[in-house]
Amino acid sequence: MRLNLLLLIFVLTAVGCGSKGREALLEYRATFAQGEFDKAAGLLKKVNLEKMKDSQLLRWMEYGRLAYARKDFAQAINLFTVATELIDAQYRKSVSIQGGKWLLNERSGEFFGATYERSWLFYHLALSHWRMYQEGGLPREEARKHLFSARAALLAWDSFFQEWQRGTGGKSLYRHDIAAKVVAGQVHEATGVRADLQISLQLYKDAYNLLNSLGPSYPSFNTQAAKYEEALTKDGKFSPSNKNKEETIVTTQTKEFLRDKIIGLTLILRANEMPEILKQFGFDKADVVRAKTMKPSNVTFILEEGTMPAKVGKEIILGMRGLANLSDDPKTRAQILQIGGAVMATFAVDMLGLGPSKASEVGRYVLTRDAMAVAATEVAIEFEIPEIPNSKKADSLWLVVKTSDGKEALIRPWSLMSPVAEIGQQTLAEESGRRIIRTGVRVAMKHAIAIVAAYALYKSMNSKGDNEFFAKLAAVASYVAATKGIAATERADTRSWATLPRAIRLTDAALPPGEYDVSLGTKAEQNTPGDLRPLGKITVAKNERAIFTYLVPQL
Repeated sequence: MRLNLLLLIFVLTAVGCGSKGREALLEYRATFAQGEFDKAAGLLKKVNLEKMKDSQLLRWMEYGRLAYARKDFAQAINLFTVATELIDAQYRKSVSIQGGKWLLNERSGEFFGATYERSWLFYHLALSHWRMYQEGGLPREEARKHLFSARAALLAWDSFFQEWQRGTGGKSLYRHDIAAKVVAGQVHEATGVRADLQISLQLYKDAYNLLNSLGPSYPSFNTQAAKYEEALTKDGKFSPSNKNKEETIVTTQTKEFLRDKIIGLTLILRANEMPEILKQFGFDKADVVRAKTMKPSNVTFILEEGTMPAKVGKEIILGMRGLANLSDDPKTRAQILQIGGAVMATFAVDMLGLGPSKASEVGRYVLTRDAMAVAATEVAIEFEIPEIPNSKKADSLWLVVKTSDGKEALIRPWSLMSPVAEIGQQTLAEESGRRIIRTGVRVAMKHAIAIVAAYALYKSMNSKGDNEFFAKLAAVASYVAATKGIAATERADTRSWATLPRAIRLTDAALPPGEYDVSLGTKAEQNTPGDLRPLGKITVAKNERAIFTYLVPQL
């Protein structure tokens, strides 16, 4: 009893401290989402991530994103560099740390971040370097170093995905990110070197293929995403098909952007290969005619749209038999059922008085115990796993650029490259099966230990001549107290990179040198932009490729 109470006190104290940190982070996130970055900086300091030894990756993520939002790109580079170095170190020690999580709970271990969160560190590092190249006020040669550092960060992003697929045996759906391919293509274009243009062309081809194979598993790209995803992962293999595809207008716009990039660069680099390109991608001659009228782009526009929904805990109520059936491993299934059967049956018979009143009635005792063992396999245990709530699907957004005297210079869709929130939902859902088994077995073990402890308390009190009723009462009270402690420890680990955008959009254009006003337009009648949201002024210089990134945390 004493052990159970001490455990309960410790657990509830730890949970209380954790909840304060989560509440502070949510307040910080809400302020960030309003675009009040200076105020958000003060709130982030109050969270005291520095003192949370198991949340250091989260610390670098949040401080890096805040520096990035405040356009302190030099500081952002430093913070994101530390974060990417940390995930390398975490990878090397992940087995031992994750083993510790199995023994206690999901929230007790080091914050590794979900796959999509680690992935987006490389995007932020690359964009910080690119913005530093353009806006850092550095001498030309020093500035160019940042451009090539951006390219190196994007190569590291590609390596991250390769390593991730090797580590998962190629079973993870998050195989790559369309945005990773397209942003890398844009950076390679910015160098102006022919070899880099060749790389850009291949990256845009890869992005187009990803949009066709993986893209339909996201609701923003496909109205039948759930059916497509189910078929995509059937038999544990990645098997893209043309079934269950109903493309959205957003998909069409992104395909048109990538089509123009592929055709445009092919005309510049390998015009003789155009017939092959048309056949390979299903483009037609009218697309080529259109591409020929377009000048090579010199300006890139990136929109970081909205704020990702915060992770929440999803309650799982699962019977022992249901938990066992989730496992593909016969030994694990047997272990779960053994925990659920033998121990809980003994508890039911000996403590709750459901067995025979006399020890001589062996046949009745065994019969009752076995019956309770069958019932125990249906006894439910409760715990939580993290999930990301649904957010609205991406709709058409428009880039509107006007000259300084108010004339329209450019109107085009802001193509969706990465529905980050939907990727996060998919990634957590993909991991949930493994997490339910891991957590369920751990919770079952905790219940078994609590039952054994309660039973020992009952035997101890009863052997001293105490009233059997009070012995049973104390045993049940001990078990109930322990279950409350178990429930407290098994709340989901909802730590997350709270300020990630819910979507990334990108487009580019050819603009003459000059001053321009940039706005964000929403969808209106006849597929033209409606209400405009001013995003600021830009200056396009001569003979330089420019990038402009707009962080709009709330739409």
